Amino acid sequence: MSDKKPTHIAGTFLVQVDAAFLNGAGLGEGEDRNVTVPKTFRDGKNEVPYVSSQAWKRWLRNTLIEETGWPPSELRAIGWNPKGNVSKIAAELNPVDFIEDDIFGYMRAEKGQGRRASKEDEESEQEEETPKGRTKSIIRASPFMASLLISLRSTWWRGQDEGFVHLTKYDPLKLAEAEIERFLEATGKTSDKKKGSWERLKEVNNDLATKARSFVDKNDLDGLRKLLSENANGKVINFLENPCSPLPYTTRFYNAHLQGIFCLNYSRLGVYWNLGDRIELEEDKVRGFLKEEKIKDITNEEPYKTLSDAGKIGRIYRITEKVKPTRKERAYALFTALAMLRGGAKQAQFGTDVSPKVLIVAGLTCGNPIFNHLFKDDSEGPILKTETFKEIVKDYADRIATPVFVGIRSGYLKNEGEVRDLAGTYGIQENKSVKIMTKKDAGAKQNGLEIAVEVLTPIEAARKIGESLP
Repeated sequence: MSDKKPTHIAGTFLVQVDAAFLNGAGLGEGEDRNVTVPKTFRDGKNEVPYVSSQAWKRWLRNTLIEETGWPPSELRAIGWNPKGNVSKIAAELNPVDFIEDDIFGYMRAEKGQGRRASKEDEESEQEEETPKGRTKSIIRASPFMASLLISLRSTWWRGQDEGFVHLTKYDPLKLAEAEIERFLEATGKTSDKKKGSWERLKEVNNDLATKARSFVDKNDLDGLRKLLSENANGKVINFLENPCSPLPYTTRFYNAHLQGIFCLNYSRLGVYWNLGDRIELEEDKVRGFLKEEKIKDITNEEPYKTLSDAGKIGRIYRITEKVKPTRKERAYALFTALAMLRGGAKQAQFGTDVSPKVLIVAGLTCGNPIFNHLFKDDSEGPILKTETFKEIVKDYADRIATPVFVGIRSGYLKNEGEVRDLAGTYGIQENKSVKIMTKKDAGAKQNGLEIAVEVLTPIEAARKIGESLP
C-alpha cells in the first residue's frame, strides 16, 4: 500500500441538525402557501429534507477562505442582456493564485455557446469576420465532487415554528391606501386591480381623491375615514381596527442527520488542460505565468503526452514549486475546512452547528466515491453500518492508497463501541477470486495487501488525510 500514490480522496460525512432550516425552497403550496419550507424530495410516499450540493459547497468555500485568509475569487457581472439585466458572471478564472478557482472550478462561456444558431446568427457570422485571436470559452470542471446532504430520516423529521412580528409603528401613507382599498371594495369599485388605489379613487370621484389626499398630507386618518364613510352611499366600510396587529409567520424546520459524500480529484489540483475546446487557462495568463515561472509545460510528460497526443491537440500545465500554497497544502486546507464546516440559512432563527460529527475519508487510486450509504437512522442515534464499511474496504483494498480515517464525535453514534473496534490493520487475501479480510494482531507479518483503519475525531481525520498526501 505504501507504494501507491492517491489520485483521489473520497469520503462521507454526517451532520447532526436539530431544529434546523439550512436550505429553503420558498413557500409551500396549497394549504401551506403561507409556510416557508425547506428543500425536500419524494422517497415514495414520504418527503425527505436535503441541502443542495451548491449550498453546502458554498459554505465550504466560505469556511476555507475564513480559515486560511486566502484571497477569495469573487463572482462579478461580466455581461448584460439588451434589457440591462446581468446575463453572465465569472470569478477570477485564475486557479494559480486563487485556490477557490483551483478546487471548485469556474466557467466563462462565450456568446452563443450551448444554443443552436438561428438562420440570422449564421448570416451574421458569414458577414462578420471572426477575429483571429478570439477568446474561447474558459471552463474548469470542479475537481471536488459533492452529493446532496440528504436526511437519514424520511418520516418524523418535520417541525413547525409559529412566530409573530410585533409592531409599534405603521406607515401612514400605506395605511391610508389600505383604507381606500377597503372603501373601493365596499362600494364595488374593485375593477382593474392593476391600477393603484389613488388612480382608481380618482376614476370614481376626482374631487374625493383630492380631499382624501389633503387628509393624508395632514396625517389625519380619522378625517380620511370620516370622508370615505360619508361617500360610501350607506355602505359599511370595515376600517382597520388595529394597524399594528402582530404579523404571523410560519417556518417548517427539520430534526435530522444529514449525510453527504464527496470525492476530490487530487491529480487535477494545480494541473490545467488547454486541449481542443477545453480551455482552463486563458492564453494571456499562460504567457504571464510561464514568464513568472509559476507554471511549467508538462505536455510531454506521461500520462499527459498520451492525453494530448504529444501536444497535437493542445498543452497541459502544472504549478511549480514556487507557487504557494502547494497542491498538498491546498488539499490539507480543504479537508480541515470541511471538518470545521459552518453556514446555512436562517442561522439567526435556527442556529445550527453543521460541522461533521462523523467523517470517513481515504486516498484512492480511482475516482469512485466508495463510502456511500454507510449510515442508518435509529431513535437512539445514527448507526454506522460496520459490515458494509468492511465490505467496501475489502473490495477496494487494491485501490486504497492511504489508511482509512474514521473520525467520530464521542457519544454521537449509537454503535460507537463497535465503530471504535474497527481500528487496526487488516490483511486482504484472495482465494479463488474471493477476497478474505482478517484483522491482524499488532506486529504480525502479512503476505498480500494490508489496510489500516484509524479511528479519530473528525478534525483529526481531516488533518491526517491531508498529511498523508504526496
